[in-house]
Amino acid sequence: MLEEIRIKVMRRIGQLKEFCDTWITNISPMALKVLTENTTKSMNCNLEWNGEYGFEVKDSWDNTFVVNLGNQTCTCRSWMLRGIPCCHVIAALHFRKLEPINYVAYWYSKETYLKVYSHYIQPVTNMKMWPQSANPSVIPPVIKTLLGRPRKCRRKEQNENKTGKLSKRGVEMTCSLCHAKGHNKRGCHLNNQANAGKGRRMGRGCEPSSTRSSVGSSRAPTESQSSTKRGKSQPRRSTKQVMFIVINLHLNQSNIFVDQLML
Repeated sequence: MLEEIRIKVMRRIGQLKEFCDTWITNISPMALKVLTENTTKSMNCNLEWNGEYGFEVKDSWDNTFVVNLGNQTCTCRSWMLRGIPCCHVIAALHFRKLEPINYVAYWYSKETYLKVYSHYIQPVTNMKMWPQSANPSVIPPVIKTLLGRPRKCRRKEQNENKTGKLSKRGVEMTCSLCHAKGHNKRGCHLNNQANAGKGRRMGRGCEPSSTRSSVGSSRAPTESQSSTKRGKSQPRRSTKQVMFIVINLHLNQSNIFVDQLML
């Protein structure tokens, strides 16, 4: 980006200095245009001279202005602000047979314009051709991660309004079921009656809950099942422990079978 700015400024300085060669007068074209417009307006002005430097100039709108050529002032203040003689001053200068272009401020002159653009930007080579520096290269600082959750929103000023949800305090609720005021759908009596009247629908292959509970209670877990069951709080067993439990179960079953044969 800085390289593009340097090239644009270098090109612009050269173009503006060449533009000065096209001037037809000693002042800039924009100042000459304003001076020409004021000269045309001065033809409709009437003036009274006091014999020295003061003039009373009346324009086409019957407004009277005081011009002093010695102090280079006019009560319309256009000459002091812009540095270009206004129509009232031009009328007074023509009365004294003076050239208005000689009373234009010096900062509109060609000499001042050339001084502004007298400093050129020198061309430079490519970055690859620059000499290598022995100084250490500048690297960006190390980013330290702060503790806690990072902020998503910026810190606001004291006069800024805080963002957030609007409070529902003072807002009267309307129920979407009974369209009454003072409660919502959850607290409506129609919704409570509908939930109380609903029963569980049984499918074709489902059993009643009473039979399922009785069957489930009759099936007591065996010793092997209870021993192999693992709760969430118990640690996970290794493969050797599982193999040891399985071998013990087989030995217990074989001992029970031998005892039955002996009987």
